[in-house]
Amino acid sequence: MANISPDISFLTSYVRGLHSKLLSIEDFENLINKPYEAFINDLTSFEIGEILRLQPSYQSHEIERILTRQLLDQYDFILRHMPKWGKEFLEAYMIKFEVMNLQRVIRYLYSKAQVDLREIINLRAQEMLGRTSFIAKLLQSEDLGVFLEKMKLTEYKKAIEVSEIIYSKVGDIWPIEFALNVHYLNLMLEEAQKLPRNQRKGALSFVHQEMITNVLLVIIKADFVEVDIDEALELISLPKDIPFRRQIVSLANERSLNNDLKILKSLDQIKLTEGIERYEEDEMFLHIEIALRARELEFVRKVFYCDFGILSILSYLKQYEAQIQDLNKLLYLKEYKFPIERTRELIVNLV
Repeated sequence: MANISPDISFLTSYVRGLHSKLLSIEDFENLINKPYEAFINDLTSFEIGEILRLQPSYQSHEIERILTRQLLDQYDFILRHMPKWGKEFLEAYMIKFEVMNLQRVIRYLYSKAQVDLREIINLRAQEMLGRTSFIAKLLQSEDLGVFLEKMKLTEYKKAIEVSEIIYSKVGDIWPIEFALNVHYLNLMLEEAQKLPRNQRKGALSFVHQEMITNVLLVIIKADFVEVDIDEALELISLPKDIPFRRQIVSLANERSLNNDLKILKSLDQIKLTEGIERYEEDEMFLHIEIALRARELEFVRKVFYCDFGILSILSYLKQYEAQIQDLNKLLYLKEYKFPIERTRELIVNLV
């Protein structure tokens, strides 16, 4: 094992303890079968949902924000105890939570939902970044057009300008969401290169996995909605040392969804293949996205116990984040009485 900082050893032990409190597959299976009220009540018996006891009444859109608050508290603890050499990398990862706030605002503005935008973001993330005034100005936007124009006056200018080209053609916000993901991933990639050699490889492998998911989704989505693949590729970045680079380049050159899926199947990854087969049954694109995210989650689960440095910390945070996203999805599916027999295939932790 590589010689690493005692502080990293402490933090690794810390996340090992936290990891044991995450929901198991059996826990998710049981929660799926619960009706809306029982689901929330049972969730409060787990540490990940305990904070909901402090909210006797809440609306669906508040759940993810409430649950994410605990993740941010844990992240804050890790950041405060991280050795100096790793702080800037973790701070770059922290930008992800601002991006999630921006994406959430974009979704609500796009849907023209009648909701107070201040209630849907996680202010804790902005406070940790020292960027509460930044988000406050954006929240004053009366519609999506105004919001995007304000974003062009920030460091997100390039991401918005590039993604607006496709957004204007497809009338959907997915290009904007992916371009925002690339913003924080590029920051993480830049900071990962500065880490000590014995930590750099693990950090890069983590960032590369997220990049692979985003790159593949952009390419496949572009073919799915039949937009210019060259324009779509402007949304993403493809490092030279990223795994599966040859297959990703092949996807970009195919310009056909059916051929894309054949190449993905050739990777011989069970979760991905099964997701594609579900898509082929009902042509619901979400199956492909969930399969790609399940592939990424499978990677972080495997490396969690194989690493004793920054990669294991990132792997824990990623698993926690995936559970929050699945719980929030379950909440909405139950609220709108989505068939239980179809729910399981939409939960990343169970795919």
